[in-house]
Amino acid sequence: MVLKSLVDSGIAISSIAQLSLEELNANIESDPILSKASSISNKTKENTEPCNVLLIGEGFPIRILDGLEEVNGINVIEVHDTFDELENSGIPTDKYDVVIIEKPTINKYTRKEIEHIRLKTKALHMILIYGFSTQESIDQIRSSQTSVVRSSVDVQELARLCIFHTGGSEQLPSLQANSTLHFEQTIPTRRFSNQQLSELAKLSDAIKCECPRHMSDLVKDLVAFEIYSAECENENKEDAELHSYLHATTAQARSMLEEALLHLVRVEDIKI
Repeated sequence: MVLKSLVDSGIAISSIAQLSLEELNANIESDPILSKASSISNKTKENTEPCNVLLIGEGFPIRILDGLEEVNGINVIEVHDTFDELENSGIPTDKYDVVIIEKPTINKYTRKEIEHIRLKTKALHMILIYGFSTQESIDQIRSSQTSVVRSSVDVQELARLCIFHTGGSEQLPSLQANSTLHFEQTIPTRRFSNQQLSELAKLSDAIKCECPRHMSDLVKDLVAFEIYSAECENENKEDAELHSYLHATTAQARSMLEEALLHLVRVEDIKI
């Protein structure tokens, strides 16, 4: 376990394979992140301290942005569109337990980017939420310090990962009282940000085609109703079930249109 922790942190196995257990432990103690993680892993799984979470990415769906805050044991401290935005505002030391990063795709730079963020934030665990990737790219990133999950992951599973990797209870997280979140609903992650949709809408004149504008408008309208149905007040159980159904159905329709818009972007070779 000690050897695996060091390898997962980026140290070449050839440089530590011949070290004694005492020397391996010394390497862990010299790394503030590994040392902190080691001490937490030795605790019982009844830690009641909340898991402090940082979200980085502009594609987080409403169910994650709002949903995580409604889960017991999760404390969403900050949300930033990019890591540069966080760095510019200053990174406090030992403030974050888990950093959740949203990326539409995984490329050859993703692993270094995640490791850079981990070292800068001193987070105990990284969770990468992705839309598309090859299995090879996923295998290169996944480790004991980094979880890699599809964008369709539900809030309950995401919360469980956060709590488990910071020494909390292995029991599935529960919702706070009066929560309107439904764990059983899986809402597709948005493929396009509001800024990207606006940029696509402006391209109609440039490519002599109105399709990007019309489709962008349709997606934005569905997003608006998706948010409306999720936030709509419920007077009784029947209202809650209806709005939950409308929310999930609208999200599925939005996801289908986004898939069509993504196809249009590829065919027209549009850069966004």
